[in-house]
Formats: sequence, C-alpha cells, structure tokens
Amino acid sequence: MSLTTKKDQARAQASARWRRARQTAAQVAPLAKSATATAGQGVQDARDRAAQGAHDAREWAAPRIEQGVLQAREWAAPRIEHAAHTLEETVAPKVSEMLTATAHRIEPPRQAARRGWARLLAAFAVIAAAGGTVAAVVRKRANRVPDAVMTDEDRAQETPEPDAPAGEEPAEAEAKAAGNGRRARR
Repeated sequence: MSLTTKKDQARAQASARWRRARQTAAQVAPLAKSATATAGQGVQDARDRAAQGAHDAREWAAPRIEQGVLQAREWAAPRIEHAAHTLEETVAPKVSEMLTATAHRIEPPRQAARRGWARLLAAFAVIAAAGGTVAAVVRKRANRVPDAVMTDEDRAQETPEPDAPAGEEPAEAEAKAAGNGRRARR
C-alpha cells in the first residue's frame, strides 16, 4: 500500500471518528443538562430532607433535652445545698477564727492595750452596777420592816434620848426640842 493511500485512509478514519464524537457530544449535551438538572434537584431534595430531618430531630430532641436538664437540676440542687451547709458548718468557722487571729496579730500594740483596758473598765462598771443594785435592795428591805414584826416589848425597850427629861416620853421630848409644840410622828 502506498503512503498516500494510508494517509487517505487515516484521514477517513479520523473524520469518521470526529463525526461520531460530534454526534455523541450532541447527544450527551442534552443528557448532561438533564443530569445536571436532575442532580441539582436531587441535591435540593436532599437539602430539604436534611432540613426536615433536622427539624424532626429538633422536635424529637427538644423535650428530651429539657427533661434531661430538669433531671440534672433536681439531682444537683440538694447536693449543692448540702455542700453549702457543710462549708458553713466546717470551713466558715475556721476561716472566721483565722481572720480574727490574724487581726489580733497585726493589730498595733497600743490599740490592743486600749482594748484590754476598755474590757477591764467595762467589767468594773458591771460589777459596780451589780453592787449598787444589791445595796439598794438591801436598804429597801431594811427600811421596810413591817410593824407586825416589832412586838410591844421591842417598842417598850426603846431607850429615850439622853437630852429628854426623865418623866417625858421620847416623842414629846423631840417635839419640845424641835420647838413646834406638836408630837413627832413615827
């Protein structure tokens, strides 16, 4: 076979293949457009299903999450309260004692001495007030001796004052000494 024949045959074959490729491309283009539209619709449907699924999942999960939160709060509240009481009863007094001790340690000596004297003076004032109250009660009881307690013998044994004349009663002697001429009352 000659070289030109081979070239012609190759051209004929290439041209036939080129025509088939064009025909195939002409057939594939609408199919590709259709496939693109179908794929786009599929993606949109998938998106819608996913959104619907998410919505359904949200509707399903929301009450369960809410219930879980409530259960967690019911479980945690008593434990937190117990922890608070435990801290209040154990840690708080210790912290208070530490703060008080620290305050006394860093307080200047002059103020500490003043506070000591103030306490001492307060103690003396309380003791003096108690003593005064006791004295007032004792005096009141001593002045309030009922007449029924004193018998006639006790009254008769009372001695007259030395200024009084021998024949007069003590009340008359007091009245004369006072100069008012009346009998003195008891």
